[in-house]
Amino acid sequence: MAQGYTGHEKLIAEASKAWRYHEWTCSDDFADYESERHVVIAEGDYTGRPPVPIAEQQKRATESWDKRLAELRAYEEQEGLAPTPEEDVKTFVQQRHGDKGRRRGGRAIALQKYIRRTQRQITEVETAPEDDFKDTGGRGRPKMSREQKVKHLEGLAGKAQKELDGIYKGMDEKDRLWHQVHDLKSHRRQLKLALKSPENPQAKSIWLKHRTEDEVKEVLDSTCAEIARLEAKMAMIDAGISTDEQPSRSKLPQIQEYRRTLEAMIKEQRKIKALEKEAQELGIDVSLLKR
Repeated sequence: MAQGYTGHEKLIAEASKAWRYHEWTCSDDFADYESERHVVIAEGDYTGRPPVPIAEQQKRATESWDKRLAELRAYEEQEGLAPTPEEDVKTFVQQRHGDKGRRRGGRAIALQKYIRRTQRQITEVETAPEDDFKDTGGRGRPKMSREQKVKHLEGLAGKAQKELDGIYKGMDEKDRLWHQVHDLKSHRRQLKLALKSPENPQAKSIWLKHRTEDEVKEVLDSTCAEIARLEAKMAMIDAGISTDEQPSRSKLPQIQEYRRTLEAMIKEQRKIKALEKEAQELGIDVSLLKR
């Protein structure tokens, strides 16, 4: 069984998490994450509550870190414990939990966003009025035709996709799956936005590509099913289960049922591993029990 934290370790963990969050709010990736999370609609309104300014979030994170560290120091003084070095406090959670948590954005996330944006531009060009491509005869470079502009944008998207594929090849399977799920979730947000606020300018490319509400719903269901399938595969990797046999892309209910069954299997397998560990600690040969 997993060993719980002592009272001292709990305070160290809380301070460590506060520090990690403080670092996260000060990163460029956090700024990108915030800009993508809050979808702006027409005339400066928001789909939900207005976002808290990044500077305010950074201030709150700093105050939280100071508070947690002060609580830890007070406990250590009260219990007569030597102060835990600050660097050890900052890295405590990372050391205990390895690679859990959100991946940093990096080049792969930037390329995903660029490709999505370029694909939206292609859809808009393909459906734009013919007058947008007529040469006015003015000074400067002549306008591209519709075909030229589409070809140019497709070339840019293709180049970015090639670089992204190369980055994927250098990742382990779980990291690659996480990035693919991240990309699909961004697409899912746009589809949901289109259904919720059809007049939203950011939903324009969705309605240009998929003309009816039923079409958008069908694509949304397919996207949700693929997200569930890939997340199930990630869970299998975490549990050490072979990912050779995967459900084919199907309707969402079947995928969700598969995932529920898989999660139940994973829980049982973790229980078995915990019991085997306890048996080994008691000096019992686990291999004899499996015969």
